[in-house]
Amino acid sequence: MEDIDRLLLEHVKPARRTHGVPLLFVHGMWGGSWIFQNYLGFAASRGWEAWAINLRGHHGSRPVANLATVRLEDYVRDVEDVLDAIGPAIVIGHSMGGLLAQVVASRREADATVLIVSAPPPGIALIHRSLAWRSLRYVAAVLGPRAFRVRDADAYALALNGIAPPARDGVARRFVEDSGFAARQLALGSIEPLKPIRCPVLVLSATDDRLIPVAVQRRIVERYGADHIPVLGRGHMLPIEANWRGPINRALDWIDQRTRD
Repeated sequence: MEDIDRLLLEHVKPARRTHGVPLLFVHGMWGGSWIFQNYLGFAASRGWEAWAINLRGHHGSRPVANLATVRLEDYVRDVEDVLDAIGPAIVIGHSMGGLLAQVVASRREADATVLIVSAPPPGIALIHRSLAWRSLRYVAAVLGPRAFRVRDADAYALALNGIAPPARDGVARRFVEDSGFAARQLALGSIEPLKPIRCPVLVLSATDDRLIPVAVQRRIVERYGADHIPVLGRGHMLPIEANWRGPINRALDWIDQRTRD
């Protein structure tokens, strides 16, 4: 782990760097940099310097007095603080991290932005039927607000359905508490409208994603005029599911192409 202003990041350098700007991976709710361990090594093998942030309050990173009241804007500040330290980077966000990547791309010049099964920006609904009834049990945590962790049964049903059952327990145990306030912002789309994003955007969706389904990803594609790679037969946890190499390999190919044009 490396420390940047009390933010903890995993950092992998390639044996021979062949790309001018690094990659910065940003995790989703209840997650951490561990979600991207496969991607970091793979990106380095293709000549990229790669970083993965632990957002404040996650896995010892930038400790906060009251995680429950942390806002999405605070997480955005974490990403921007890292960019201020390491210089311009291509931000690759997963789930909630995808929304953070959108906000950052709307504020800063970037070569490209990659969204992996991303939470949507304001104006695109996140809540859908299969998510709505499971969300009821978290109302107290969201409205409180208080820090909370997703229940294992809900994680299995919505996020980990693409992971083989013997491995699900181990993944679920790595989830940590997150902010009820940030969860409310995600559910309601209650962040300031984003400025136009001018860099190329790639959206990776997963056809078996039960948490943020393909229909939501298509609306994100339409919003930004983005390129779209639908990944067949996969769930929400693309970075740690079997055959994880395919999607990230295609994303890196896309970055090579779009940043070369």
